[in-house]
Amino acid sequence: ALKAQKTIHNFCNQFLASAYGPMMKSLKNEFRRDSVRLEEGDRVIYFRIIWFFSQWWRATKQKNLGHLIFTLDVFSFKLVLRAIDGYLQQKKLQPPLAQAVSLYSEMMHSLHFMYRSKDPTENIMAMGLMDTLYYSPDSIDRLPQLLSSWKPSTMTREYLCDLAEIVHMTLKLLDTMNASCLQDDIKNEKREKKKRSDHALLLMKANAAAFDVTSYISRKIISNKVVCMYTHLISQYSMNSAHVNHRIMAFLLRASNLQVFVSEEED
Repeated sequence: ALKAQKTIHNFCNQFLASAYGPMMKSLKNEFRRDSVRLEEGDRVIYFRIIWFFSQWWRATKQKNLGHLIFTLDVFSFKLVLRAIDGYLQQKKLQPPLAQAVSLYSEMMHSLHFMYRSKDPTENIMAMGLMDTLYYSPDSIDRLPQLLSSWKPSTMTREYLCDLAEIVHMTLKLLDTMNASCLQDDIKNEKREKKKRSDHALLLMKANAAAFDVTSYISRKIISNKVVCMYTHLISQYSMNSAHVNHRIMAFLLRASNLQVFVSEEED
């Protein structure tokens, strides 16, 4: 068994280092052109490949993203999120939607790594992705739709765990970027001149600093259904891993600390 594991590990290591990038770049071009060579199940297989190597990369605690960066661009996120929209509309919940949501969870982990990376290029890429996902007026965020579409009778426990993971990583990223960019914004106010080449980056940082995370949670995340979803998951506390239970408690604790403002008219 150990020999088999070592063989698989070596294969994954070599494939990710030399073949993953060129192959996924070629496949992305096929999807981008909506090639006639694509078959019905190709997108699911494509997602499965990205999911497997993203999870393997995270489990083996690699020090850099390497060729995974080829599937962490705006096009890749849009492809996954458009697929999620389609699966929800067509009610293809198992396995297509579950696979796409599981991949989305892994991509959020990779995005967090990109933002915390010491590589400035990866930092900028992460900020651009976050801007597209959340800060832009035309944001492509699909987390609220995923949460509102959850149904206890049709979704698996694994799917629910993936949703909880996406919520946790999303809020973690938003909090981290908000705090970091707010600090940078204060420093930038002391400068009289800004380089024109830095304008796009400064604008993204300003958007991140101005983003109201608490308002986002209150308006788009918290609902009776979401609370029901988390209580449903915590009812299986003894079956859950410590990791999953941590995600549940972190969210419920945050939700319990939210202040609800009632207008005078409602009083």
